[in-house]
Amino acid sequence: MILLALHREGDRRFRIIELQDDGSRAYIEGDALYTHVTGAGDNLLAYVEIMRDALADAAKVLLLGTAGGALATELSRRRTEVTAVDDMAWAFVAARRWFQLPDQVECVHADALAYLGTTTRRWSGIAVDVFRGVEIPDQFLTTEFGALLLRALEPGGVIAWNVADGPASWTVALVARAMRQIGLVPQLIQVADDEWSNTVVVCHLPPQTDLGVGAARQRCASGDAQPHR
Repeated sequence: MILLALHREGDRRFRIIELQDDGSRAYIEGDALYTHVTGAGDNLLAYVEIMRDALADAAKVLLLGTAGGALATELSRRRTEVTAVDDMAWAFVAARRWFQLPDQVECVHADALAYLGTTTRRWSGIAVDVFRGVEIPDQFLTTEFGALLLRALEPGGVIAWNVADGPASWTVALVARAMRQIGLVPQLIQVADDEWSNTVVVCHLPPQTDLGVGAARQRCASGDAQPHR
């Protein structure tokens, strides 16, 4: 194993490593593996494949949480227009230098929640991959965050949300509940990567939204949406 880079930000510690047996590269925070790709930048993690496939029909994708950019790279190579948002600017540097992130991926250095609260743009697909270690911060496990996602999603669009736990976990239950409370029906897809277990929560917004969805959009836009846990 070769250590390519070591980065610290506050109490967070990140490593970029290269495996000598096959030349693959990994992006790791603490003990949590975020990204694993071949030397050519081809993804090696099953959960990324599931998210990519869920977003395959989306022409424009917003990616919240970047790490090594494996999902952004996979989508961009399929001619998807990708906007990647991360609160750590170094993630974009690492993704471009060691993980083959294409130049055409738009990189936005911002907090995901703050960005959704201010942007007027909309996407046909949204990928949520936000973590601190293996935990999703509490502020994302709310109806308020769900309503912001909904406001940024085009009719007929899809949300793919990665959770680093099994489908019966409390975190998956919170994500699924937040999606149901904004009028979406969550599908849970369990993924296994060696000793790692993930669940991808997939939700589709119908081309014609109902009054409940419209109300959720309106509450979010007016600032009336309240977090639920």
